[in-house]
Amino acid sequence: MKKTTNYILGLLALATLSQSCKKTLIDINTNPNLLPDVNPEYLFTGATADINFGDRDHVSKRYGTTLSYLQYVVPDAVTTSSLSAKYCDPTKATGADPALPFYTDYFNSTGRDMHRIIDKIDGLPDAQKTTYQGLKAICVIVDVYHAWRVADIFGALPYSQAFNDAKYPLPAYDFDYDLYKVFDQKLKDAATLLKNNTNGQIALGNQDLFYGGDYGEWYGLANTLRIKIAQRYEKRDPAQLPAVLTDIATNFDSKLIAPSVTDPTNDGSFAINHTRDWMNNVDDINVILFNYNACYSFVEFLKSTHDPRINFMLRQNDFGDNSNQYLTTKVNGNAATQAALALPENKVRYWGKHASPASAGDATYGSTGLDRNKTFTLNDGTNQTLGFLSAIQSRLFVKNGGFGGFDQRSKQNLMHTDEAFSDGATIKMKSYFVTYAETCFMMAEIAAKGGNGLGQTASQWYYKGVQASFNQYQAFAVATKVPKADTVSIGAFATPAGIPYLGLQSIYSQAWVHYLMQPDEAWATWKRTGYPQFTDVRAGNNGHIGDGSSIAYLENLWDGSRNLLVPRRNNFSVSSTLNLTNYTAAVQAMMAKDANYGAGAQDTKGRIWWDKF
Repeated sequence: MKKTTNYILGLLALATLSQSCKKTLIDINTNPNLLPDVNPEYLFTGATADINFGDRDHVSKRYGTTLSYLQYVVPDAVTTSSLSAKYCDPTKATGADPALPFYTDYFNSTGRDMHRIIDKIDGLPDAQKTTYQGLKAICVIVDVYHAWRVADIFGALPYSQAFNDAKYPLPAYDFDYDLYKVFDQKLKDAATLLKNNTNGQIALGNQDLFYGGDYGEWYGLANTLRIKIAQRYEKRDPAQLPAVLTDIATNFDSKLIAPSVTDPTNDGSFAINHTRDWMNNVDDINVILFNYNACYSFVEFLKSTHDPRINFMLRQNDFGDNSNQYLTTKVNGNAATQAALALPENKVRYWGKHASPASAGDATYGSTGLDRNKTFTLNDGTNQTLGFLSAIQSRLFVKNGGFGGFDQRSKQNLMHTDEAFSDGATIKMKSYFVTYAETCFMMAEIAAKGGNGLGQTASQWYYKGVQASFNQYQAFAVATKVPKADTVSIGAFATPAGIPYLGLQSIYSQAWVHYLMQPDEAWATWKRTGYPQFTDVRAGNNGHIGDGSSIAYLENLWDGSRNLLVPRRNNFSVSSTLNLTNYTAAVQAMMAKDANYGAGAQDTKGRIWWDKF
C-alpha cells in the first residue's frame, strides 16, 4: 500500500494530468477507506483538477444552450426550424432541454468528493484535525457552490441525505426554497473558520488549483457567495439579502472577492486553470468557430458603445488584409467582385447573425439574416469564399480558437495572418466561476436599489466592474494569443466619458457583456431581472438593438407567427427507477409550491421557485 500511495502522490504533483489518469486518481483517491494514509490536500487536488470538465462534451454543451439563449452566438443555420429548435413553443406543455451537466457533475464527482474529504478530515486525530479546518472550510465552499448550481436550474436535489448510502440508500430530495438558507449557514460557518483559524493551518500551496493556498481569498469567496445566493432569492425573501449584507459588514470585515494587493495578475476571481491538454484535439469541440456565428444583438451593442473588449470577444471576419483569401479576392476578383468588395458592409470587420428564427435564409433581413459566407468570382472563373459574419472569439473557449484539427475547415492556412498557432504547453485554458467584475456589478445593483453597498456607491461599483471586465478579458486574450490583445487600451471607456451610468439598465447591460465566458450566469441574471429585454425585430427594422442608448437589448425570437420562449430551467428527469418514489414526490411538491413551475418536469419554460415574475 505504501508503494502504491507514493506513486499516486507523485502523479498528483505533476502539473498536468491526462483524462484517463485523472479519472483513475479520483476514483481511488477520493475513497478514504482505500487510501487512509493519503493526506486530504492531495485528495482535494485530485478531485478538483479540471473540475466541471470531466469530458469534452462539457465544452460544447454551452454553445447551443446558454451562449445561444442570451444571444452571444447563433447557429450558422439557414432554416427557421433549425433556429427554432433550441427554444420553447409557448403553446406546448414541454420545452427544449438545456441538458446542462451540473447534476451529474455534482453527484458523480464534485459533491461526492468534497463530502468524502470532509469526512476524512473529521475522522483525523484531534491534533491533526485542527490543522485541516481551513481545507475543510474550502471543501464546504466548493460543495455549496456546486450544489447551489444544481438547485438553481433543477429546483430540487438530494442534499441532506446524499452521500450516505448506508443510512439513506434512497435519499429524499431537498428544495431550493429551503436550501438557500442552508447554503447561507454553511458558507457563514466556512467564513467563520477561515476568519478565525488560519494560523497553524497546513500550507496548501499548489495543491489548491484555485487560489494557490491563500485562505484569505477563500474567505472573500464565501462572503461573496452568500450575497450572490441571497440576491438570487431577493424576490421571494427580501429580508434575507440586507440581513446577509449587514452580517458580512459587521462580522466578516466586508471582505469580498477583490484583486490581490501583492500580485497584479490575480484579480481574486474564483477560477481554475486546466491542467491537461485534451483541448488540443479540437475536432469535436471547434464547432463554436465553424457552426456558430456571433449574434447580431451582441455585436451591434459592442459596436454602438465603441467597447474596446470587442477586440477580445469577437473574431474579425475575412474582409481584411490579414486574410489571405481576401487578398486573393481583392487582387484577382472580376469587375462584379471588385464592385461588391467596395460596398460599405463589406468593409466592416464585425457582423453578427440575427437570432430571430424568421430571419433564417431571408434576404429581406440583409446579409445578417443569411449564412456566414459570401462567394466571389475571380478573373479565371473560379470562386473564392469569404466569411462575412464574425465568430465569437473562439480562443476564449478552445485552444488556438479551434484551428489545427483534421477537419478541413480548421486547417492552419485558413487562419488570419496575425493569428498565432501554439502548442498545448504554451496556451493554458481557464474557466471562471465567480469573477471580481461580476462581484462589482452585483454590488452596484444592490447599491442602486438602495441597499448596503459596503461603503461604495452604485456608480463606483459599476465603473470598477467595467474596468475589471476589461482587465480580465485582456489578460485572458493575451494568454490565449488573441491577435494584438496586448496593444488594446481601455482609454476612457470605464468613465462617464466612455460609457454612461444610467442606473440599473446600465449595470445589467454591462454585466451581460461581461458574462460572455459565464453564459450560465447571464441566463440566471436575465431570469432574475428581465434584462436585457427583448425588442421587436423584423426585416428592415432592428428595434432598439445598437441604437446608441448604451442599453443592451435581445432580439425577439419571432418564427413568423409567434415569439418563441427561452427555456427557464433544466429538464428534471431521473436516471434510475430505484429512487423513483422520492423523485415523483419532489416533482409534485414543486408543482404544488408554485403554479409557475409548469405542467410537469419537462416543461422547461416553467420556473424554479426563485424565478418569480
